[in-house]
Amino acid sequence: MNSRRHLNFFLAGLLFLIPYYVHASNGFPVSQKIAEQVWFWEGIFSKFDSNTMIIHDTFYPQIIIDVVNFEIFAKKFNRGQKYSRQKKSTIIKKYIKRYNIALSQFRRAGKKAKDSGPMESRVYEVYSKNPKALRLLLSGKASIRSQTGLSDEFDRAAIRAKKFLPYIEKIFQKEKLPLDLTRLAFVESMFNTRAKSKVGASGIWQFMPRTAKSYMTVSNRIDERNSPIKASKAASRYLSQIYRNLKSWPLAVTAYNHGTGGMRRAIRKTGSRNLETIIHKYRSNSFGFASRNFYSEFIAARNVYNRKYRTKTVFEKNPLGIGQIKLNRRMSLNQLIRHTPLTQETISYFNPCLLPKAFHKRYSKYKLPKNYELFVPKEIMREVSVALKRISPKRARRFNL
Repeated sequence: MNSRRHLNFFLAGLLFLIPYYVHASNGFPVSQKIAEQVWFWEGIFSKFDSNTMIIHDTFYPQIIIDVVNFEIFAKKFNRGQKYSRQKKSTIIKKYIKRYNIALSQFRRAGKKAKDSGPMESRVYEVYSKNPKALRLLLSGKASIRSQTGLSDEFDRAAIRAKKFLPYIEKIFQKEKLPLDLTRLAFVESMFNTRAKSKVGASGIWQFMPRTAKSYMTVSNRIDERNSPIKASKAASRYLSQIYRNLKSWPLAVTAYNHGTGGMRRAIRKTGSRNLETIIHKYRSNSFGFASRNFYSEFIAARNVYNRKYRTKTVFEKNPLGIGQIKLNRRMSLNQLIRHTPLTQETISYFNPCLLPKAFHKRYSKYKLPKNYELFVPKEIMREVSVALKRISPKRARRFNL
């Protein structure tokens, strides 16, 4: 199937699927317009893989202008050899440049521009199906962007999620949050425990340092954003607080990306608490494509995971094989290593929030705080607990630990 036939086949399902999205919200309301965004992101998460680039309208992502399949492209123009990431980027930039020329034609010539060439004809064809988008096109205000397919990455993320969701769902259940909110981690990080953003966000919940410090420890020795379980506890408390402030899940989920203060400004400036209205009326440099689509991405990720993977997943009770111990007093890592069965490698593996600096000889006297939650292998948890009870403060001082 070539790219254009693939695209047309995909687009044909829109009219049939949108009513499903509208009625399958399960506590998270989805309007007709937001359903169109959800449809787009479901395609990104389940139909198009990383060898495919989607060129679409920035404000109306469901308006897909073109689908570039690099595998087909390579067979046709590169003797079947795979393109590098840089080469893919170069190809897409050329496509975007040519389509931007087509957009400028409509700004100058209006509807007549559709007869200027095949790309202008294609642009008019897809925009004409949406009256509001067509007005943007003809007024010269339409803009486009590209989006890489993520279906293969979502497959890998679903496998990673299987290890963590039993714990995260239990945490969210304890906080009395909808379990579907745990699927936000797909949007934030695809359950990549080592995910780090260019602006400093870290972990599967992509907490920024400033926000994280209100809910967990973030220092040069301990960064609990890197612990999926501890970060999930923080995320559950943070989402609970946002919801109490905004009293709407569409607004609260969007605020996870845009901030509570940002959503309040959007409500104030638009005079509306309806997310769809805010998406279409609110204009702010900080409320860009990611924020406008964040709720729709979440709904799409939830739909794809629950429909494609959840029914096939049988969760183990303790897939990571962890036990949890709360330290009843301040204690150094040297104490733990000397007087318990734990090794530095074991502590580091089960507690990724402990940074390398915490283990450095220069900081050998550094003590973990009282009530610190330490994760250990389940099979030796009892042995570790018994050993910890034998460590007295006097003995610790005597060994200068």
